[in-house]
Amino acid sequence: MSNNIMLQTANHSAFQEVFGQFAQSSDFGNKLFGELSAFIQKGATLQDLNDHVEELRKHLADDQAEDEKYFNEQQQSLESGLEGLVNEVQELKEAVDTAAKKISVLNHQQQIIDNLFSQDQAAYQKRLANQNVILETISLLVERVHALSLDGHSLIEMDNLLEEIKQLGRGKHVEVLAQITAHLDTEQAEKVLNLLESLNKAVLASLEADEAKEQENIRLYNKLTGEINASLSEAQRHYQQLEVHFEQKDYELSVGKEGVKDVGLKLQDRNDSRQFILDRVQEAQQLLNDNIDRIARWSQE
Repeated sequence: MSNNIMLQTANHSAFQEVFGQFAQSSDFGNKLFGELSAFIQKGATLQDLNDHVEELRKHLADDQAEDEKYFNEQQQSLESGLEGLVNEVQELKEAVDTAAKKISVLNHQQQIIDNLFSQDQAAYQKRLANQNVILETISLLVERVHALSLDGHSLIEMDNLLEEIKQLGRGKHVEVLAQITAHLDTEQAEKVLNLLESLNKAVLASLEADEAKEQENIRLYNKLTGEINASLSEAQRHYQQLEVHFEQKDYELSVGKEGVKDVGLKLQDRNDSRQFILDRVQEAQQLLNDNIDRIARWSQE
């Protein structure tokens, strides 16, 4: 393309004819058409029009480069500021998990202690019932020995005594007493009564010792339960504090990530808008290049 053509002043009517449809393509197309029209009315050459369009294209390219640099730096700055928060959130999450596990362990320990105490109580009540049966049986045996002695009967003469005694209660002590009582005569009644008295004292002593041990078990249970409840209360308080702190920091991290994302979206929106304008500028430049001869010819006419 000769420099003579490019230096010609463009004819406005010819320019309008070529760019008329382009002016209707978009708001920006119409705006660019208006700028170029104003140039022509001021006596601009075809080269002036071409330079202006090229300048617009270069400006858009430079603007995109500056935008990308600015937004990338902004993103990097935000991401760098989030690194510490990411670590803090992770540490808080681990602390919350640890606190939750501690609460679970304490609850499990309390459950074990409750089960053991319940089993101990059941066993104690069973022993207590058995020992009370033995005491009642001893009392009945004493009454029977006294009665038989007063009647002048030999204990051995009562053939069904052994079975009767066995019906009074269960346990080795009762069985042994029944057998001994069944084979002693009236002269040995005093020995039998002494034996029964000794056994009665032994059972009472056993009950007292068992009661003392049971009270110690209750004291220990209450002590352990109190310690676990105190630890559980502290663990739950600590857990709640950690959870609130974690949720706060996690929210801050979420907001920060959204901020980074928004920067990228803003850049993308600007790039999309700029690309649309760049496409229109390039379209106008191509249209001008394709019709330079035509515009120059009409300008000469």
